[in-house]
Amino acid sequence: MSRLLPAASFLPSAGPRPCVVLSCIGASEGDMNLVRSLGLAGVPVILVAEYAEPPARLSRHCSDFVQVPLFSEQPEALLQALRRLAARHGGPLPVLASADPDLEVLARLLTQGASDCIVSTLPDPDLVRRLMDKIEFDRLAATHRLPVPRTFAPTSLAEARDAAERLRFPAIVKPATPQAWCQSPGLPEVARRAKALRVDHVDELMALCAQLLPLVATSLVQEFIEGPDEEHFDVHAFIGRDGRAQAVFSGRKWRIWPPHAGSGCLVESLNEPRLEALALDILARIGYRGIANMNFKRDCRTGEFLLLEINPRVSQWGILTTRCGVNLPWLAWRDAQGLPAPDPAPPVRAGRWYVNGLKDLRAVRQYRAEGLTRWSDYLRSLLRWPLVCQTLSLDDPRPALVLTSRWIARKMKASRQSPRRRPAEDPQTPRHP
Repeated sequence: MSRLLPAASFLPSAGPRPCVVLSCIGASEGDMNLVRSLGLAGVPVILVAEYAEPPARLSRHCSDFVQVPLFSEQPEALLQALRRLAARHGGPLPVLASADPDLEVLARLLTQGASDCIVSTLPDPDLVRRLMDKIEFDRLAATHRLPVPRTFAPTSLAEARDAAERLRFPAIVKPATPQAWCQSPGLPEVARRAKALRVDHVDELMALCAQLLPLVATSLVQEFIEGPDEEHFDVHAFIGRDGRAQAVFSGRKWRIWPPHAGSGCLVESLNEPRLEALALDILARIGYRGIANMNFKRDCRTGEFLLLEINPRVSQWGILTTRCGVNLPWLAWRDAQGLPAPDPAPPVRAGRWYVNGLKDLRAVRQYRAEGLTRWSDYLRSLLRWPLVCQTLSLDDPRPALVLTSRWIARKMKASRQSPRRRPAEDPQTPRHP
C-alpha cells in the first residue's frame, strides 16, 4: 500500500478551511498529534478543549483556541460552540476527536443531527458505538469472522464460572466501554486506573468478578495471547468515503504503558505487508470509513496476528505515522471536504522510532522490577535514530519548553513547602522526657 505525503500544491487556492480538534481532560497526546499533523500540511487548526491550558494550545500550529468546560459531559455546550465556529467560518467544519471521551460525544452529536456545524470525519456513528463497546465489538467480530481472541461477557458469577471452564488461562479482564471502570468509584484504585487486568487461574478470575459484577454492568473476559509486550503491533489506516484505502502504516510497540495492557511508549515503524493486508481486509469486511487505529498482538506460539480492537481515531503515538509520511489527519480533512485523494508517494523506510519520554521511563521502571529489562537497555533504546519524541519537536519547541519549565516550578514549590527533615537520632542516645 502506498504511503502519502502532504503537499502544499493540493491545498485549495483560496486558502484551506480550518479543522477543529477536540481536546478532553487527561488526553494530551492525541490532540498534540492532530494539531501538529494538520499544521505541517498547512491546515489552520482550531483547538476546542475542556481545560484552559492544554499543551497543544502552545503549538505554533494552533491558530485559534476555544475552551468549553466539561464538554464530554455536556454535549449541548460543545454543540453551541461548534455552531458559533461554523457561523464565523461560513459553514460546517471538519471535526477530529483525539481520545475516547471526545470521540464518544462527537459520535453522539452526529447521531442527533449536527450537520449544520460538523462535517463528519468518522465512520457511521452506529459503527463507532459498536467499536467502542467491547461487547458489541465481540458480536461484530463474530458476525464478520474477524480474527479475535476467545471472549466472554459474564453478567453473573455463574456465567463467569462457565466462562472460566471454557477459557484457556491466563486471561485478560477489561471494561466493556473505555470509561466503565474509571466511573465506578466503588472499585479499587488499581482497577479504576487499568485498561485491563490479567488473571492467571480460575480462583483469581472469580475473585475479580465478585468485585466487578455488583458495581459494573458488564466486563469482558478474554484469553491472553501468549507473548511478551513487544508482540503488540498497530496498523493505522485511512479509508475514504468511496471505500478506497488511501494510506496504511504499521508499527511495533517495544514498550507500552501501563506494561502488559497499555499504549505504545517506545514504537518502531515497520514494513509488514502481511499485517497491513489483514488490517485492510478487516476494515473492508465491516464497511469502515475514516481514520482507523487497529491494535493487534502476534501469538508467539502460532505466529498469527489477532485483532484486539479498532479505534476510530488517531493513536497516542500517531505523530510517528505523520513523521514517516502518512498524514492521516490531513487525509481525513481532505476527504471531509470532498477533495480528491492525492497521488501516492514512495513508501517510507522502516526503522524510525517514537518515544513518549515520561511514560516510557515509568514503563522501564516496572519492566525492570519484573526482571524484563535493564537500565543499559533503556539508555541504548534512546540512542536510536531517527527518533520522534511525543512532546519535544525542533520545529515546534514551545510546548516542550513551557511544560518543562512548569514541571521544574512545581518541583521547586513542592520542595519549599515540604517540612525540613530532622537529623536522624543516635539510637544509643536516650531521649529526654
